[in-house]
Amino acid sequence: MIYWNGCSFVRGMEVKNRPDDTFANIVSKHFNQAWYDTAKIGGSNDRIWRTTMDEMIRNPVDLAIIVWSGFNRFEFLDDFSIWRSAVWIRYKFDKKTLKVDESSEVHYHPNMRLRQWEGINNYAVHARSTRYNLVNSLNHMISTKYFLEAKGIPYLFYKMSDGQLDCALHTLDEQKLEGANNVWEVRHMKKDDYLKELPFLKDEGFYDMCKRKNVPFGPKDHPLEEGHQLMAEKIIGDIYDKKLDRLFV
Repeated sequence: MIYWNGCSFVRGMEVKNRPDDTFANIVSKHFNQAWYDTAKIGGSNDRIWRTTMDEMIRNPVDLAIIVWSGFNRFEFLDDFSIWRSAVWIRYKFDKKTLKVDESSEVHYHPNMRLRQWEGINNYAVHARSTRYNLVNSLNHMISTKYFLEAKGIPYLFYKMSDGQLDCALHTLDEQKLEGANNVWEVRHMKKDDYLKELPFLKDEGFYDMCKRKNVPFGPKDHPLEEGHQLMAEKIIGDIYDKKLDRLFV
């Protein structure tokens, strides 16, 4: 059994014959494995972290494959106990200064109160900086890595895209401070520390690979069947290279 998690890129949004032509199905079928996913359109990395732990405690599998999502997404639990993705319908940030533009806006869910949406939107724009989102996502990845290892579940990690990552990685080397009654410097992980823990971050993202290969994309900017075939071939190759195919014997 193979478990998949991620966002719309794992779900195969805009792929016509879904799930048959998605890379999750192509890979699983290649190894003659049953599979399931908890990927969600607009899903964030904190959601991937939460649902992976939940699923792998209750339903451990032979192999977990995660395609980590955009770094500036997040989720919240609404008044009806529904987990909601704070999906950006408009997101702009300066890739040099990393400052989020105030015109950025998260989706307004129909059952949200206006005051709640205003709070979520202001929090997303003014409190959740790109620097914070990056560290938060990377820490979710590291904790998921060690969680899966502790559970004895082999895994493969990939990136949905390099777009929000590459421009921000250098900020990991900035000096961080702790603030309470006063402010002081603290020792912390730097860029090389994170790359050592998460070497897949140096690999090309799914979206970027498809753009480089000039395969067709849908109107909503998702790779179509050719892109999913490319990603499937990459994952199948990695499974053989890491001798994970032995899990399915």
